[in-house]
Amino acid sequence: MQPFENQRKCFASRMGQIIFVLFLILNPVISARAADSPKREILNFGYSAIGSAATAPLWITQDRGFFKKYGLEIAPVYLAGGLAPVAVISGEMEFAIMSAGVAIPPALKGGDLVMIAAFGNYISHSLMVAPEITDAKQLKGKRIAIQRYGDLTHIASREAIKHLGLSDSDVLFQQIGGIPTRFAALQSGNVQAAVLVPPYTSRARKAGYRLLVSLYDLKIPFVNQSVVTTRRLIAGRRTTALNLVKAFAEGIHFYKRQPEISLRILERQFPGVAPDELNEAMEHFKRELDDRPYPRLEGIKTALELISQQTPGAKNADPERFVDTSLLAELDREGFFTKLLGDGK
Repeated sequence: MQPFENQRKCFASRMGQIIFVLFLILNPVISARAADSPKREILNFGYSAIGSAATAPLWITQDRGFFKKYGLEIAPVYLAGGLAPVAVISGEMEFAIMSAGVAIPPALKGGDLVMIAAFGNYISHSLMVAPEITDAKQLKGKRIAIQRYGDLTHIASREAIKHLGLSDSDVLFQQIGGIPTRFAALQSGNVQAAVLVPPYTSRARKAGYRLLVSLYDLKIPFVNQSVVTTRRLIAGRRTTALNLVKAFAEGIHFYKRQPEISLRILERQFPGVAPDELNEAMEHFKRELDDRPYPRLEGIKTALELISQQTPGAKNADPERFVDTSLLAELDREGFFTKLLGDGK
C-alpha cells in the first residue's frame, strides 16, 4: 500500500501545482472580464397593462439589451389596479408605466409622481359591443366592462358614450379587471360592451362583436402610457433616470424600424395570440410612438379636464406640474436623438 500512497501524494502535489499555475495564467483574464462587465443597477419597474401591446417598448427595450447597454438591469413587476402610484411613491418601484388618469390624481393630493416620457398621447381604446347592438340607443341600461373607476378604461368609456350622445346615467359601468377578463365578460354575456385595445379588438371582431366607437379616430389628446417616477429620484439619481430614457429611446427606435424582429419578441410576451392580431396591435400602438417621447401638455390638459369631473380641483391645476421633460431636453441638447435618428432611417 505504501507505493500507492506515495503515488497518490505525488499526483495530488502535481495537480495542486497545475491548478496554481492555471490560476496565475487565468487570473488577469478573469480580472479583465470583470472590469469589462461592471455591475448593473437593478431597478424595479412596474406595469399594469396585461394583454396589451401598449407596453411593447418595455419588452422590446429589455429583449434587445438596451437597458444593459446603459448599465441597468430591469425587473418588470406586474401591478394590478391602482397599485402603481403607491408603489412608486413609497419607493418600492423606481419607475412604472401609468396613464395620466392614474398618475395625476395622487399627484394632485401631494404624491411625488412625475411623467418623464410617453409611449402614447391619445386615447386609443375602442368600444366593442354585443352583435345585437347596432346603435347608441340600444346601449341604454346596458353594462360596459372597464378595469376600474377613474382609470383610463373608465375615461375612455365615458368619452365613447359622450360621443354617442349618451350620458353616464344611461349605462352601467362594471369594474371587471384587465383586458382578457373584460373580453371574457363580453363573451359570457355578463356585460354587453367593453373597452378594448388590440389584439383583443381584432379577436372581438372575429367573434362577431361590433366596433361602435374608435377613440383613437377621435384624436382625443391624452397621455395614455407614460414612464413615471418621483422628483426625488430624479434629483438624487439623475444619471439613472437619463440612462433609462436613453434605453427606451433606442428601444422605440428599434421597434418602429424592425417590425419582423419586434413581432417575434412580442410573440413570446403574448403566447397564443394569432400573428395577424399581434401585428395589428403593433401597428395600432406604433403610430402613437414618437422618436422623441415627450409627454404632450395638451394630453395632460385633457386628462385634467376629464379628472375634474370627479375631482373638481383638477381643472385649474398647472399641466406642467405633472411632467418633467428636463431629461428629454438634456438629451436633445446633447445631440443624442440627432445621432440616434441619423438620416431618419
